[in-house]
Amino acid sequence: MKNSKTSLFVLVCSLSMLISSCKKEDILPEEPAPTPVSTPTGSTTPTPIGADGVMWAIKSSSTVQGFTIEIGTAVGIFMNGTTDLVNVGTVSVNSQNLTASSNNAYTFAPNQTMPTGLDFSSSTDWSVSGGNGHAAFTYDASSLVFPSGSAITSSATVTKANGYTLSCSSVSAADSTLFIIGNVSKTLAGSVNSCTFSASELSGLSAGSSVAMIVPYKLMQTTINGKNYYFGKERVNQLSVTIE
Repeated sequence: MKNSKTSLFVLVCSLSMLISSCKKEDILPEEPAPTPVSTPTGSTTPTPIGADGVMWAIKSSSTVQGFTIEIGTAVGIFMNGTTDLVNVGTVSVNSQNLTASSNNAYTFAPNQTMPTGLDFSSSTDWSVSGGNGHAAFTYDASSLVFPSGSAITSSATVTKANGYTLSCSSVSAADSTLFIIGNVSKTLAGSVNSCTFSASELSGLSAGSSVAMIVPYKLMQTTINGKNYYFGKERVNQLSVTIE
């Protein structure tokens, strides 16, 4: 049983790229992708303009060697009048503490005791203990539903010179949908399930292994203690690709 749990944990961790590379404007920590990449992957968690804080609940699905696994993770970032992140004490969702990184971004990733990560099936309860201009608060974001998105149906080979269309069968209940190949991304309407990248848009990608993702998401805004907070839910479907 122990070996089985360890194997599941290793497989899940190989899929966990939700808190992927961080450009300054996305203000997120860099995490390894599920396969070696030549080009860093783009961020899946955008930051709305004017936000004092953003808290994301994330469901990610990937298929490896015929097995599809869904994992639950979370990201929280908090600013205090600038784009710089600040530490706000303990941040948790559904009573599970997120880990503060060196740049003050908060993340939750699967671990050996929770190999499939967070369970968002019945609740999404956030709690912040407070600090650096942010007062303590709790917030139940359960009313915000997760969008739906099916598995990626595109080729696993991206030929830059030919352009590339990233598609899935369906997307629903989303405000917007992110389409990402490596570190190249486009944001389209929430009902869109296909996006074409031109050869010029892909020209900066390095040849080798990378990841393509389709990410439908929803956001809602609320004011708490005079601060402008956003709560988001997103579904990440990803595909390991080879860029040529």
